[in-house]
Amino acid sequence: MADTIHARKVIRDTVIIAVCMAGILLLRLSLDQWQSYSSGVDDLKKGNYNNAIMYFDRVLNAHVPFSPLENKAETNLLALGSKFENDKEYELALLCYETIRTSRYLTRHFIVPGASQIPYLNSRIAAIKARSLVKDGLVGNIKEGYDQQMGIMSRDFSPSVFWSVVAVAAFWTYIGFIVLWILNRKTVYVFVFCLSFIVWLTGLYLA
Repeated sequence: MADTIHARKVIRDTVIIAVCMAGILLLRLSLDQWQSYSSGVDDLKKGNYNNAIMYFDRVLNAHVPFSPLENKAETNLLALGSKFENDKEYELALLCYETIRTSRYLTRHFIVPGASQIPYLNSRIAAIKARSLVKDGLVGNIKEGYDQQMGIMSRDFSPSVFWSVVAVAAFWTYIGFIVLWILNRKTVYVFVFCLSFIVWLTGLYLA
């Protein structure tokens, strides 16, 4: 009976600590997003577009699911990209579009965040790069350059769902058994959290 009560207490403490750690992580990311978004808006108002793009990029990279600040940062980057494209400032337009696309793939997990925007981004990036390729004489016409770039960007760069699940499960197992080892120093816990750490890294690499 005493063993059962102790086991329940250990499990309860482990869950509480894991939830607290997840909460601290989300709080830190949310704070990073708020600070970066505020700085980005300030620079946008001042016309410091390169700095604004950098800060909005930081918002997207500090990914928090369902964050309204990410949507606002993406909206601002899309508006800037469209403005630069209309003004024929193609390098800055390309920077805006590629910033969104790259950050979305960098923060991918089971899905790519903001995946609905990827086809549009691919199209705009391909159109701008096609102009550059024609200008440099690397392709015969814009359509050829466009099709070439779309072929490159339309490949499946989505993460493996299987290895993503493995990575997430291994990470929480790793955290859980570290907590268990702190509460009750058994050798088997060391073995399990070391193994979980290896599986976690492997899952991240293969995903």
